[in-house]
Amino acid sequence: MRAGGSRALRVDLDRRASYQALDPRGLLDFAIGLPEQFAHAACIGKAFRPPASLRNSSAIVLSGMGGSAVAGDLLARLCEHHLAVPFLVNRDYRLPEFVNRETLFIASSHSGNTEETLAATALALRRQARVVCITTGGKLRSFARRHRLPLISIPQTDPPMPPRSALGYSLIPLVYLFASLGLYPGAEGQMREAIALTTGLRDQLHPDVPARRNRAKQLALSLHGKIPWVQGTVGIMAAAAYRWRCQFNENSKVLAYSSEYPELNHNEVIGWELAPSLARCVSVITLQEAKPRPRIRARVEITREMMARKAPVHPIAAEGRSPLAQLLWTIYLGDFTSLYLAFLNGADPGAITAIDELKRRLAAL
Repeated sequence: MRAGGSRALRVDLDRRASYQALDPRGLLDFAIGLPEQFAHAACIGKAFRPPASLRNSSAIVLSGMGGSAVAGDLLARLCEHHLAVPFLVNRDYRLPEFVNRETLFIASSHSGNTEETLAATALALRRQARVVCITTGGKLRSFARRHRLPLISIPQTDPPMPPRSALGYSLIPLVYLFASLGLYPGAEGQMREAIALTTGLRDQLHPDVPARRNRAKQLALSLHGKIPWVQGTVGIMAAAAYRWRCQFNENSKVLAYSSEYPELNHNEVIGWELAPSLARCVSVITLQEAKPRPRIRARVEITREMMARKAPVHPIAAEGRSPLAQLLWTIYLGDFTSLYLAFLNGADPGAITAIDELKRRLAAL
């Protein structure tokens, strides 16, 4: 349970005091409080009353970056089997040409100052799209108020919560927005299940729970020194795999990759054949829904057997009945795992030095 980090610390995941100094921004505490964040975000979502002008759109576009865009990915995957209109997550300064007055356009920026999102939102307004904004403040809130746009205000915490820790605030109010627009049936019941399920999972993954009974600690220990490769079954688990990848990148400070079934069976599976030395550096995590379709289950089982000859494979089956509960349960397990891996790496999970440098250099141009 011990590992030497880059700061020459002796980290024991069963002694929080051994790694507490690595987390000055309190990301572990934010993770511990995520079920309460889900509940608060649900209250925000239920209190928002969307104008009738947002109804009956011909297409949906969510513009965001980083954690805000991930929330869009999750929402799109949750809705894909019952939405009658296309839903695109836009990660660009520009917009697709189809965006027009019939488009529901969601501008999502945790800080309110994401330059790509601000540029895309201004363009959407010029095209007379049906714009709704979600943010803690910044320029996006000012823009929404100046143009009298519908605004979902989410809280800025003290100490500030990084966008990746605020997934509940970025996602759940939009689930309720879609529910109120008739685009996401059964949201309230699914949300109740998700809160109960993640609260129970927290009791299993909390730092006070020893590694011998803590799945996230066990997984972090097995991933230490490896490159995590997260594979998700098509749909919500593919979106969850991307979230895991981003959390490993930002929190754990490691290269990580994600892919999805069944697409990976048509390309990636071949890439493992002639790279034994590289494969030894990789640890595979497979994410599945609680009850995957039989053909998908068969693909995962066969592929897992094939990959186990090359690298360790960690199968994870989501718990819960509803898609939302399964998705949030899976994400929560990944969040804790990425934080414990950060501590094993001797890393501050809240630091984003490379992103900060990039922003400074862009601002200087």
